[in-house]
Amino acid sequence: MSILRKASAETTKVMLDDQDYLVLRSDISKRDFNALAANMPESAADGKLSLPEATAFQAYLFGALTVGWSLDGEPTVEAYEGLAAESANAVDEALASHFETLIPSSAEGK
Repeated sequence: MSILRKASAETTKVMLDDQDYLVLRSDISKRDFNALAANMPESAADGKLSLPEATAFQAYLFGALTVGWSLDGEPTVEAYEGLAAESANAVDEALASHFETLIPSSAEGK
C-alpha cells in the first residue's frame, strides 16, 4: 500500500449486540483528525477527563464518526442524547474503541 493516499469514504458496521449496530467512518482525513483533536479536552492527555468533558467529547465523536445506525431516523447528536443511559453507554464504548483505531500509532505519527 502506498503511503500517500486520500482518506477513504468507507464505513465500518459495528455491532452493539445481536441486532443493534452503528455505521462508522472507517477512515478520517487530516482535517477531520485535527478537528477531533481540537475538540478533545486538554485533560485527556492526563487521562483525567471530568464527566462534563467526557460527555461533551463523546457527543462530538458521535457526530463526527457516525453515519448510520439500526434505529429509524438519522443518527444525529440530538437523537444520540435522547437514548436511554444504558444504550448511550454501549454506543460510547463502541465509539471509543473505534476512535482508538483511527489514532495514529507513535510510528505512524512521525
